Amino acid sequence: MPSEAVDFTYEPIQNMPWLAEGWQQWLNLCQRLGHAYLLSGPQGIGLEDFAMQAAHFMLCRGQKVQKACDECQSCHLFVTQQHPDFFQLGRLEDKKEISVDQVRELIYKLNETSHQGGYKVVWINGVEYLNQSAFNALLKSLEEPAERTLFLLTTHQIDRLPATIKSRCQLLSFIAPALADAAQWLHQQLPQADEALVKRALRLNWGAPLDSRDWINEGLFTEDQQWKTDLNQMLSGSKTITQAVASWLKWQQPERVFDYFYQWTVSAARSVVYSDNAETQSANNPQLQNWLRFQQAILNAKLQWLSNANKELVLENLCLEWLAVQQSPEPLQTVFKSKLVKGTLA
Repeated sequence: MPSEAVDFTYEPIQNMPWLAEGWQQWLNLCQRLGHAYLLSGPQGIGLEDFAMQAAHFMLCRGQKVQKACDECQSCHLFVTQQHPDFFQLGRLEDKKEISVDQVRELIYKLNETSHQGGYKVVWINGVEYLNQSAFNALLKSLEEPAERTLFLLTTHQIDRLPATIKSRCQLLSFIAPALADAAQWLHQQLPQADEALVKRALRLNWGAPLDSRDWINEGLFTEDQQWKTDLNQMLSGSKTITQAVASWLKWQQPERVFDYFYQWTVSAARSVVYSDNAETQSANNPQLQNWLRFQQAILNAKLQWLSNANKELVLENLCLEWLAVQQSPEPLQTVFKSKLVKGTLA
């Protein structure tokens, strides 16, 4: 079934100790299996790997205890992406949503008899991206699933899901490991990385170990350093905002700039709150208030970016506001207004 490409060489749960408890819970559930499970947790902790290993485990026809046997014909079919009873659904390349046509195609296939005589396993990767029609089409299958069919739904944004979907699934919630545990794991994975780099990786990737490891392995710390240099040059006047933004837009994931700016505001706010100067520590400190206003502006700017606004203009305006909070104590007047008005979306 066409979908986003899936890497079948998933990270084994055994390599991610923060998922060990969840895996044991899954093994216990397998003794009396339901038909639909919703796996919810932050990005970069291995939720997708968990779903893949759970699907592999269910489809394995050999001797298995803690994981799939990796030796039977079913396991061979799975790891070579040829298992006829495994269905993966996700956003198509360059699409923002999972369409109703994708769901209908899936439902049609699920009505066929299992090829291997066991379960049919469906993994919907990023279920929050189903559009309204797709949600409605999926709902009927969750209410009246085909015989011996297992649904695994993964989401990083459970609040976006309609209650009708959540109520028809058993929820498995996952959290990121404590920062100290994540740092220890990263040091084991990347012994060449020093303490400062590990801490920076975790801060910029919201404590997610897998994303932090990828950030280091892919050398993205060079982007981080470039961003810091560009800020200093913009502040001194040796580089224009347009020049800085043009270089960021060439990055593979230029939206990382928002994370860099956000972490800057966190550090800036902390420097005030933990200052030795009692007057500076005050919540009414104009500088602190401006940084907090800028922090909110970053979040709204990212929402505009994701809604197909002019990306160059969004970043240029963000830089202008960063310069404003650096150079003036006057309250920041941001162009990035929230659409949230009195508790409802305007």
